[in-house]
Amino acid sequence: MTLSVDHIHHIDRRITNEGEAFASAAGSNAQSMNLWVPSERVSSHWIEVPAAPERKWAELIPWMLEDRILHPVADMHFVMAGRSQDNQLHILAVSKQDMQEWQRIADNAGVAALCMVPDFMVLPWEEGRITVGWREGLCLVRSGATEGFAASPDIAWTMIGRLLKRSEIAPRLSISIPDQSLIPESLREMADINDAAVDWVFTEMPASLNLLTGKFKPIASKASRSAWLPAAALASLAIVLLFAYLQISSNMLQGQVQLLEKQVVSGYTKLFGAGNIKASDVRPVGEQQIAILFGQQQALQTGAVAGLTALDQFMSLCGCSLVALKAEQDNITLSIDGASKLKVKALNIPGYQTSITQLPNAPADSILLTIVPRGGAGR
Repeated sequence: MTLSVDHIHHIDRRITNEGEAFASAAGSNAQSMNLWVPSERVSSHWIEVPAAPERKWAELIPWMLEDRILHPVADMHFVMAGRSQDNQLHILAVSKQDMQEWQRIADNAGVAALCMVPDFMVLPWEEGRITVGWREGLCLVRSGATEGFAASPDIAWTMIGRLLKRSEIAPRLSISIPDQSLIPESLREMADINDAAVDWVFTEMPASLNLLTGKFKPIASKASRSAWLPAAALASLAIVLLFAYLQISSNMLQGQVQLLEKQVVSGYTKLFGAGNIKASDVRPVGEQQIAILFGQQQALQTGAVAGLTALDQFMSLCGCSLVALKAEQDNITLSIDGASKLKVKALNIPGYQTSITQLPNAPADSILLTIVPRGGAGR
């Protein structure tokens, strides 16, 4: 989510006699914002990286800058803004009183400040160019990726001139100022000049130079916490409802599973006539039973048993009686009495050869019927 951005001076103008009442009333609904603060109240320094461990730098840096700062170091707030390739630290220094005043202004305007950055950083920058802007009688100057200042025009032009002389290759100069007559002739000839105003709202704010660190680091406001309470309550309710839904669904599925298990066991019992079996055993035991039935079916369709089955159609209503039956491998021999009707029938059994002989010393209607699979005679 993109946060609102504005200058602390614009926020300060919100505060009127009515604004004080507005601020106190809006305390529970503070607007989170990033704020630009006056660069003339912030000093920029480069120091050698301390030889001590990094965890002790915060204690050493104030005393390393003691001779460069006009105020007692105990009254100053220091921010490590970066580290150069030649092993130097970039330090921003601002008085604690200014920090407290800016936070007070934000609070009174109903604003929760999450970031405060020196306002010279609002200017665009590119390598080899110095950019100058204008803010209410002061020149904003950006001379590097994280370097710049704010000063009255006479001081700003002098400092820009020193920057130009100190550079081996003179940087280009871009100046945006409402009155070009304020620019010295020496700079006017070499500069790109326009009257564009600084856009405080729609400019990206770099977080690397945020002054709100250490004891001034923003703490999540009560407004922010209270704003999350409804969302947290809804999230908790959603989780509870989801858990209840899953529990109910699980119980319903469990009931359906139990019903299906009973149906499976009942079906198995009806098919195979076996009871007292677990649902988990139905599949393996059922597969075994089916395999046995398939084996029996194959046995009935092959060999002597298949021949006897085929012979059944000829012996029906023949008025004969079976006296004896002898089976050797696939050959079957039947002794039959009263087979006068059977003798006159054509005993054509597919896949088998049949032969009828008279039983010796027996009535004429007593025969010996032999059934042999084709290709198996004489085996």
